[in-house]
Amino acid sequence: MKKALVFAAFVALLFAACKKDPVDERYFPRVKEIIQANCMSCHSPGGQGLPVIFETDEDITSRAASIKSATIDPASPQNKRMPLDGELSQADKDVILKWFEKGGRATD
Repeated sequence: MKKALVFAAFVALLFAACKKDPVDERYFPRVKEIIQANCMSCHSPGGQGLPVIFETDEDITSRAASIKSATIDPASPQNKRMPLDGELSQADKDVILKWFEKGGRATD
């Protein structure tokens, strides 16, 4: 009986250790979706957000700190809040922050 309880506890711990946060799988594809939906109207060639453009993965990853700063950090005269037409949802901000904290790369 005692062995069965120890085994059951071990299996429960093993499953708990392997359990993933569903949002914690890959952030970059979601960041690209957020940027496509909220940033591309200005930050594309010919847009009013020049010289910052987000056409390629490299464009996005090279500006990871700026993206985090403009969408999450407190606004200031040196740090405009983006997007200009309103704040991102808290869920979108959480995705950007986790992506940035994991290195802001195209691969997580």
